Amino acid sequence: MKSKVLIFFVVTSVALSLPCYADTSSKIQSGIKDVILAPLQVSDNVKTETKDAKFLPFALVGGVLKGSFYMAKQIVTGTLTVVTSPLEMIHK
Repeated sequence: MKSKVLIFFVVTSVALSLPCYADTSSKIQSGIKDVILAPLQVSDNVKTETKDAKFLPFALVGGVLKGSFYMAKQIVTGTLTVVTSPLEMIHK
């Protein structure tokens, strides 16, 4: 319970402090959105692979592997976007 309360306060404080970085807030928001929506890559790729599959087990495994790769890629790029967005403000 204590960890949930701590996470809630951290998320709330970050959400309320984002408007002070008005120039980079859209970049931070897009990075956070990429990280949050990354698991959808797995289900999307499984659906795509199984749509026209001739042998379903191979399509399921292929979709999970391909989706996991794209999910990891999206998490890394979203994290890099969030981490590097304050650096752009320094260079302006």
